[in-house]
Amino acid sequence: MEMLSIGGFGLFFAWMFICFYWLFCDFPPEVPTSMRDLSQLFVFLAVPVGFMVMHVRGKNPAFNPFILPMQIGATAFAVVQPLVALLMYQGVLVPFAVVCVVNFFAGLAAASIKLCWLDVCSRLGTDAQPRFTGLSLFIGGLLFSLAAFVPTAMQPVFAIAFIAGSLGLLTYATKHAPGNDERAPLESVGSTWQFTREIEPSFFMFGVVFALTFVFLFNSGAESVLLGLISTLVGSLAVAILSIADKQFSIIVYQRLLVVITVVACIVLPFVEKTGQLVCSCVVTAAWAMFMAVNYGYLVKKAVLAHDAPTFRQIPSRLAIPSAGFACGWALAVAFTMAFGAHSEMFLYLRLGVAIVLVLVIMVFLPDAAHHPASGESPSGEKVTKTVVTVDKSESELFEARCAAVAKLYQLSPRETEILGYLAKGRNAAYIQEELTISPHTVKSHIYNIYRKLDIHSQQKLMDFVEEFPLD
Repeated sequence: MEMLSIGGFGLFFAWMFICFYWLFCDFPPEVPTSMRDLSQLFVFLAVPVGFMVMHVRGKNPAFNPFILPMQIGATAFAVVQPLVALLMYQGVLVPFAVVCVVNFFAGLAAASIKLCWLDVCSRLGTDAQPRFTGLSLFIGGLLFSLAAFVPTAMQPVFAIAFIAGSLGLLTYATKHAPGNDERAPLESVGSTWQFTREIEPSFFMFGVVFALTFVFLFNSGAESVLLGLISTLVGSLAVAILSIADKQFSIIVYQRLLVVITVVACIVLPFVEKTGQLVCSCVVTAAWAMFMAVNYGYLVKKAVLAHDAPTFRQIPSRLAIPSAGFACGWALAVAFTMAFGAHSEMFLYLRLGVAIVLVLVIMVFLPDAAHHPASGESPSGEKVTKTVVTVDKSESELFEARCAAVAKLYQLSPRETEILGYLAKGRNAAYIQEELTISPHTVKSHIYNIYRKLDIHSQQKLMDFVEEFPLD
């Protein structure tokens, strides 16, 4: 099921590469470069709008993005842009305003479908979410590379086929994925954690830098766009490999690595010839692929750790941050293209200046371990107060009080609290599975989360910890 889902998410990325960066990068030829840039801006404006719409709608317990009307709407929004491109390739004159509108629809569809796939990832039970996102992005890049070499007029057809395949697999995966609805039923709106605001400015600036790079490639023609998108294969595959080799896979480490790669490429870029500029831009697009895969995988992992609400209710507001940065970067590039021309030196220095701002933002809002506690909560700086209970209780009542106090202090979910009681009594996973009538995978997932939150690595230590837990 995980491999099918990786393939389906990969088909989505292949559609995204074609519709967002490829179809209109040098077509129609009579339209000025600045106007093509402007038409694509509507795609990137729509993506954060789509995420925020999903964020607002997710507060309604009745909202479910997997129901048939939602999927039909996403399909219609996703295919209308390649259909318009197909008409244009056949010589039909399509007004510029119509192109802008269908691009906006494509951005809305991308936000909805991407969020659904990330929710599916959270329900597969994998403990290597960056592997899922990295391999999906890698497959998307491969499929795009194949589609890019077919006759130009057929490329919109490939985009339609890709998104149809992705939505078909999405429907299958949502019905047959093992699921963890005991912790996060679709109708749930509760959440035990919030995003840390400290890291969001750097995410926004990353989006700005990446957008400026893509506009540079976009303005340089189809060959440059092709090389840039193919270079994403390197970044996405690197994330997949690293997530397998590095079980901890800290976003802090990889974000710092991405800062170094991105800033060095942007600093070198104004001082080299055109070929060197293209190489630097490809390095930045590879970093963009790493950023995407790491960020998506990290968000899904955090949502799974605090799974009182499904992933599609928890992460859209965070996904909107880099997407908004990307839209702002693209808008800034459009303004510079209109003012100074598509290949002006001013554009190169703009990229350098934005990279410097990124460094300053990272220095001020430097992410560290305090920003990413295992519970996913925002650091408040407040000390956790212990639960106060009386001790004039029976042994059984004391045991339950200790379990409740541990659960409150370490913020275990209700199901995790229930399983903690069984573990503290020495029960094994098979016994718990039979008593609670849940799947073996769900039991193992809960046990893993309990040990992780308590930072305990054996059942005997957990039993001793609960037995000796102080009750004030």
